[in-house]
Order: sequence, then C-alpha cells, then structure tokens
Amino acid sequence: MADYVQIGVSLNPLQVERLQALGEKQGTSFSETIRNVLNIALPFAENGHRLDFARILTIVEFTSLALDTLITVHAPEESDRLLDLAVENLKTFHASAG
Repeated sequence: MADYVQIGVSLNPLQVERLQALGEKQGTSFSETIRNVLNIALPFAENGHRLDFARILTIVEFTSLALDTLITVHAPEESDRLLDLAVENLKTFHASAG
C-alpha cells in the first residue's frame, strides 16, 4: 500500500456529491476517487493546459464518426470485428465492462 499524507481540503456540496457519485459508479472510495481525478487532471494543469471536456468529446465523436464512415465504405465486412476488438481493448486497458 502506498504511503499517503492526510490533508484537509474543503469542497463545496456539489463537488462532494459529484465525487461520491463517481466513486460509486467506479466502485472506489471517496479518497481514491479524488486521487484518480487528480492523477488525470494534474499533468494537464502542470503543463499549462486546461481541461476542455466539450472539445475532447467533440474530437472523440468526430473521430468515431469519421472512422465509422471510412470502415462502412471501404471495409464493411470488418465493422463487427473491429467493434468487438474495441470492446475487448476497453476491458483490457481501461478496466471497463464495456
């Protein structure tokens, strides 16, 4: 188990609610949920970037639609197999049930 330093931090009620909901969804403790969120966001902040979730999701959706279009046109027979592989990768590399 990693060594942790206990600190006090004040959050507003909405932040607490959102973190609790995320922890319940992911099956993690409140503290682990906060550490996970920090591990994702901190490198962005350290490099002077802000998280623009709308932009990230737009890029993901555009990429998904563009690839779907290309596969449908050029390799429709591969579509189901690629989706199955994507779900397997999700489970393997992102610990998700898909």
